[in-house]
Amino acid sequence: MRKSLLIAAAVMAVAFFAGCARDVIVPEVLQQPVNSKVYTKCNIWYQNPDKISAVNIQKGKFLPFGSEIEVVEASDSKVVFKDMKGIQYRIKFDDSLMMIPVETYIRQIFTLSDKAEQVKDIDPAVVSKLEKGIVTAGMTRSEVLLGYGTPAAFRTPTLENSTWIYWIDDNSTIRVVFRADKVKTILNLND
Repeated sequence: MRKSLLIAAAVMAVAFFAGCARDVIVPEVLQQPVNSKVYTKCNIWYQNPDKISAVNIQKGKFLPFGSEIEVVEASDSKVVFKDMKGIQYRIKFDDSLMMIPVETYIRQIFTLSDKAEQVKDIDPAVVSKLEKGIVTAGMTRSEVLLGYGTPAAFRTPTLENSTWIYWIDDNSTIRVVFRADKVKTILNLND
């Protein structure tokens, strides 16, 4: 009897810890003052708003940088938010794939700065391209971050790299190549 109880307790403990994701308090992560707003820090690409890859695959539609959002919930495995039209978005997050904690990821995709503040020092012609999800030669690293987001650390371990790798679908990537702090070229490659 005692052995059965111990086995049952062990099974319940494993099920409990395996099924429970740690909740993340986004206002704490962003150090958000009371009554302030949260905005997207980059274009967030998706084909299905309920199944967005944290890798930010550059396919389909995108929620533009500078969009006001409201975080619904966040945990070690997902970030759920909605835009001001009421559309809900769910990003699947896997820290073993992304190689960063979800808190770092949240700071990469959300900001307390509105769109006007995010583009205040950027040429209007460049802003126009970024609003369409277009990155071109001559853009700065910070401009690329607005258009494509932070590249996944498992392929671009540091933003100091001269090449940033982004996915355009499950099997193809683009490589944004920098010379100093400006885009020199963009290479479309199949992996």
